[in-house]
Amino acid sequence: MSSQLSRRQFALLLGSAAIAPALSAAPPSKRPGPCPIVTPIDAITDRLLDHTPEIGVYGGVSRAAGGGPLARRMDDYSPQGEEAWRTALGEAGIAIEQIECRGDPLSTLRLKIAAKVIENGTRSAAIGYGRPNPFWFSGHEPYVINQISGPAIGTPNVMMAQQPVSTPTEVDAWIEKLDGFANGFDGVIEKSRSDEALGCMPPRALLEKTLPVIENFLAGPPASHPLIVSLRDRMAQAGLDGRTRAAAEQRAITALEKRARPAYAKLRARVRDMLPEGRDEAGIWAQRDGGELYAANVRSVGDSPLPPEEIHRIGLEQVRLVKSRIEVRLAQLGYRRGGLRQRLDALSADPKQHFPDTPAGREQVLAYLRSLVAGMEARQHSFLLRAMIPNQHLEIRAVPEATQDSAPGGYYDGPSLDGSRPGIYWINLRDMHGIQRFAMPTLSYHEGVPGHHTQGATLLALPQAPLMLRIASFNAYQEGWGLYAERLASELGLYAHDPAGDVGRLADDLFRCVRLVVDTGMHQLKWTREQAISYMQANTGSPMSEIVAEIERYMAWPGQALGYKLGQLRLLALRDKYRARMGKRYDLKQFHALVLGNGAMPMDLLESVVLPPNQKTRSS
Repeated sequence: MSSQLSRRQFALLLGSAAIAPALSAAPPSKRPGPCPIVTPIDAITDRLLDHTPEIGVYGGVSRAAGGGPLARRMDDYSPQGEEAWRTALGEAGIAIEQIECRGDPLSTLRLKIAAKVIENGTRSAAIGYGRPNPFWFSGHEPYVINQISGPAIGTPNVMMAQQPVSTPTEVDAWIEKLDGFANGFDGVIEKSRSDEALGCMPPRALLEKTLPVIENFLAGPPASHPLIVSLRDRMAQAGLDGRTRAAAEQRAITALEKRARPAYAKLRARVRDMLPEGRDEAGIWAQRDGGELYAANVRSVGDSPLPPEEIHRIGLEQVRLVKSRIEVRLAQLGYRRGGLRQRLDALSADPKQHFPDTPAGREQVLAYLRSLVAGMEARQHSFLLRAMIPNQHLEIRAVPEATQDSAPGGYYDGPSLDGSRPGIYWINLRDMHGIQRFAMPTLSYHEGVPGHHTQGATLLALPQAPLMLRIASFNAYQEGWGLYAERLASELGLYAHDPAGDVGRLADDLFRCVRLVVDTGMHQLKWTREQAISYMQANTGSPMSEIVAEIERYMAWPGQALGYKLGQLRLLALRDKYRARMGKRYDLKQFHALVLGNGAMPMDLLESVVLPPNQKTRSS
C-alpha cells in the first residue's frame, strides 16, 4: 500500500479495508449504513465522567474545558461517591449491551471495545475497597492513600499540568476546585476508614513514603507552593493581564491556606494513625479477597488469561534470555570481568555517561532528549504510513520537584482531545547519578516517538471515534506498544553505531522482564518487599533509588507492571503471524496501521483485526 495516503484517505482506510475482514458484514446488496453508536456511547461516557471529573480534565474533554463543570471539583472518593461510581459503571455495561449494530464492521468493533472498557471496570466490583477505574492504566487500585497515585498526588498533579487556566473563567474553576479540597479530602479519609473496615490496610512501607509527599504539600510559604507557582506561571504564559493574575493568585493562596492545607493536615493525621497498623506484607494476597483482586488486575491491566504462576515462569525465562544478550554487548564494549551487575555498574560509572548534577546539567539532559526525539521523528516515514504520522507537538519537561521523589523515572501524558495541550514526556531528575546517557535513547523511544506519543496522537486522529474509546486505557496494549517501540528502534538501525545505547535498550527490556517476576512474586507467591528489591538489584543495573521506588510502585498497583512485557510479547508474536500470512506482501507500515489504526483495545480484539479469521494465507 502506498505511503502517500492523505489523512482523509486514512480515515476511509480505517472505516473499511483495515478492519472489514475482521468482522462479518451484511451482503453487499443489503448493506445498511453506519451504525449510530457514537451518540449513545458518548452519552454513557458523559454520565460516567460526572463521577470521575478528573479523568475528563486529564483527557481534555469538552465539559472540562473553558472552566466547565468537570474542572470545578475533584473526584468524590467518599464511600457514597464510590458506591455511585460503581453503580454507574454497572449501568453503563447494561446500556452498551442494549446498543445494536449490524453490517458495519468499524462500529461493531468499537462497540466491542466499549463493552471491554466497562468489563475491565466491573470485573472486581465485588471487592469494596480501593477504586477500580477503566479509564486509568493501573486498574483496580487497592489503596486510596498511597505514595504514587490517588487523590493526594493525582489531583494536584492534574491541576498543575493538565487543567487549563488560560481564561478568567478557567482560573475561577481551578480556584473553586482547590477550595473544594476541604470536602474532597474529608471523603478520602472517610473512604480509607471504610476500606479498613472491609479488611484493607496498606503496607506500612507505602504509608511511610506517603507522609513526605503530604509534608511537602504543607511545607513552605504559600507563594512558593508548587500549585501557586504553577498557577502564576501558566496565567502569565496565557497572557492574562496583571491585575487579573494578582487577584487570582491571592484568591488561590486563600483557598490553599484556609481549605487545602488544613485538608492535607487532616490527611497527615490519618496516615500517622494508620502507620502502626500498616501491613508488613508487600503483596495484595495479604488483604481480604486479595487473590481475587490480583486475578482481576492480571486480566484487566495485564490483559492475560494466564495464571500468575505461569507469568512468573515466563518472566524467569525472559530474564535469562535478555541477560545473555546484554552480556554479548557488554563484551563488545570491553566489559568482560565480574557479574552482570558489576559490568553494568562499570558502564554506568563511566564519566562520559553522566551529566553534571547542576541546573545546567539538568538542562543538558532535556536538550539531549529533545535531540533524540527529533532524530526519530525524522525517520517516521520508514515505519508509518504518511497519513498516520502525528502532527501533535511533544514537549519534554522535568518532573516537578514537589512530586519527583515518588514519581517514575520517565512517563508520558497525552495531548488533550482538542489538541490545545501538547503531549508531555516527563523525565525525573531527582537523582542525577541515576541518569545515564546510554539509557536515554530507549526511554525516549518508549515515551515519545515511536512509542506512547505516536500511539496516543494517532488515537486522537481517529475519525468520529466515541469519546469512551479516546479516553479509555488498555494497559497491555499501550505499554506493550511502548516496549515494542523500543525494539523497533533497534530494528531500524538506531543502535548500529551505539553499542552502549543498545546495552541501555536491553537493560530496559530486562527491567520489564524482571517486573513479571517480582510482581507475581509479591502478589501471588508471597515474596517480601525485601525479596523483590534483592531480586531486582541482582538482575538489573538500576540504581537502588529507582529499584526501591519501582518495587513500591508495584506494591501500590498490583498487576500493572505485567502489561509491558506481556503486551510486547503478544505484539511480536502477532507480527510474526502477520508476516507469515502475508508472505511477499508483508509491509511493516501496514502492520503498524492495523495495530494503531483503531486505537487501544484488548489484545484478543486486536488479533481479530490484524489476523481476520476469514482471510487466506498469502503465498510466499
